[in-house]
Amino acid sequence: MTQHTRKKILFLITKSNWGGAQRYVYDLATNLNPNEFEIIVALGGTGRLTEELVKKGVRVISLNTLERDISLIREIKTALELWNTMKSEKPDILHINSSKAGGLGALIGRLCFVQKIIFTAHGWAFNEERPTWQKFIIKILHGITILLSHHTIVVSKTTKQQMNFPFAHSKMHVVHNGRTIKDLYSREFSRSFFSGYVPTLRDHENDFWSVTIGELHPIKQHDVTIRALASLSKQLPNIRHLIIGEGEERKRLESLVQELDLEGVVFFTGNIPEASQYLKAFDLFVLSSRSEALAYVIIEACIAGLPIIASNVGGIPEIITHKNSGLLFPSGSVTALATSYTDINTDPTLRETLAQNALLRAQDFTFEKMLQKTITLYKE
Repeated sequence: MTQHTRKKILFLITKSNWGGAQRYVYDLATNLNPNEFEIIVALGGTGRLTEELVKKGVRVISLNTLERDISLIREIKTALELWNTMKSEKPDILHINSSKAGGLGALIGRLCFVQKIIFTAHGWAFNEERPTWQKFIIKILHGITILLSHHTIVVSKTTKQQMNFPFAHSKMHVVHNGRTIKDLYSREFSRSFFSGYVPTLRDHENDFWSVTIGELHPIKQHDVTIRALASLSKQLPNIRHLIIGEGEERKRLESLVQELDLEGVVFFTGNIPEASQYLKAFDLFVLSSRSEALAYVIIEACIAGLPIIASNVGGIPEIITHKNSGLLFPSGSVTALATSYTDINTDPTLRETLAQNALLRAQDFTFEKMLQKTITLYKE
C-alpha cells in the first residue's frame, strides 16, 4: 500500500507506566504491518511505555494533562488537548484503552467524526474496592463509553458478562489477550540472574522457588500470598518466594514480611524488564488477585511451563482449569492457597502434570491470534 492508503491508528491510553494495558498497546503498536497502518500513541506521562515505543520508532504524543486522578479543571484541559490532537492527526481509527482515556477519548472522537472508535476494556474499575455509589457511577460511565465506541474489545468472557449495561453486549467482542515470549532463558541462567538481584538467593539455588509478577497494589492481594507462606515456612523450610513488581504497597508489604519473620523466605525485586524471560527459574507461579480481567502473567507462566496457583476470579478460569492446568482457590483464602502450595511442593507428579498441561494451554493464547482478531475489527 502507498503512504496515502495506509490507515492511521491513534492509540490512546491514560498512563505510560508498564502494566497489562500498556503491554497490550505496545504489542499492537509495534507489530501492526507498517505498510497497512500508520501508528501513533498518545498517552499521559513519559514512563516506560513511552521509552519502549520510542526505541521501536513509534511516534508518541505526550498529553500533559492526562492523568488517572479526576479533577474538573484538568478534565476540561485534557478534553481540549485531545480535541487538538484529533484535529491535527485526523486518525482513521481511534483505539482507546483504560477508563479515563476511554471515556474522554470516545466522546472527543465522536465530536471529531473519527471513522472508527475501538475501546478495549482491560477490566472494569467498578470491580475495585469502592463505595457502592462510586461503583454505580463508574458502571454508567463505562456503559456510555461502550455506546460511544463502534466496537468494544473485552479480554475475557467474564469481563463481558460483568457489563450488563443496556445495549452494550451487542457492541462487545471477546478477544483474549495473547503473548509470545521471544527469549525464554534456561533454569540455570535464570536462577543465576535472580541471584544477582537478590544475593541471599545464591545460598538457596537448589531450593523450591515460587514467584508472583504484579504491581504492588491492593487489588493484587500480595498479602494473602505472604500470609500463606508464613503458615508454611516451618513445615516447608526450603521455600523461597520472589515478588516482582513495584507500587504503592511496597512499604506495607515489606513491614508484613518483617512482622511474620519471613525475611529469608519472601524477597522483593522491584520492576524487572521482561521478567517473563526468566520464568524457568521457578518451580511455581502464584497469583492471588482480588480481580483480573485476563492476566498476561498467567499466560506467560503457561508459556514457561510452570504449575500455577491462582485465585478463581475474572477471566483466570478461562485460562486455567482447576486440577488440570493449574490449581484455583477462592480469592482471599490464605488457608486454601497454603493447601494448594503444599500439594504442588510435595507432589512432583502433580507438579509435572500441571506444568505440561499449562504449556499446552498456552497455544490457545498466542499473540498472533489476538493480533488477527483485532485487525479484523479494524477492517470491519
